[in-house]
Amino acid sequence: MALDDVHPLPPDALTEAAGKRSRRGIETIEQLIAVVALVVLVGAITWGVLSRYVVTTPAAWVEEVSSIAFSWLIFVGAAEVHRRSRHISVDILTSLLPKPVQRGLSFLVEILVFGFCCYAAFLGAEQALASTGSFTSILRIPLWVNYLGLTLGFALMAFRSAQHIVRRLGGSGER
Repeated sequence: MALDDVHPLPPDALTEAAGKRSRRGIETIEQLIAVVALVVLVGAITWGVLSRYVVTTPAAWVEEVSSIAFSWLIFVGAAEVHRRSRHISVDILTSLLPKPVQRGLSFLVEILVFGFCCYAAFLGAEQALASTGSFTSILRIPLWVNYLGLTLGFALMAFRSAQHIVRRLGGSGER
């Protein structure tokens, strides 16, 4: 079976499309932060496994670093997912509604998401401020660093929600 039989695009178009995707690289601050957090998380866990099973002394700091990196990855990664409108949704009921009602309901949901994200970012900032005098037990990393990932993630989601709302009000309809 030839490539032309499987894919409707000629091989040159496939190569060109793959090249554009790879040249695009990191496009947003959300992607950059998520990639750095993922690299730190994988590196810390890998070192933790190696130090436990290869070296006689396991690395005690791995849990602290990996939990902070995981927090940043999850919350800032969620902002990237929201930017792309790739979050999961259940539309079994809304798909039965007429299109104008679906659009209105979708707009209302976006406003509610914006409000929730603003509130969650505010609570995260309050928690970060409340924990300024606290540190992790082994590396003495300020605890506000962990809460800053939550705060930044929800602030970025609120920003992306605001962009979606403005885009809809501007008449482009879909995100």
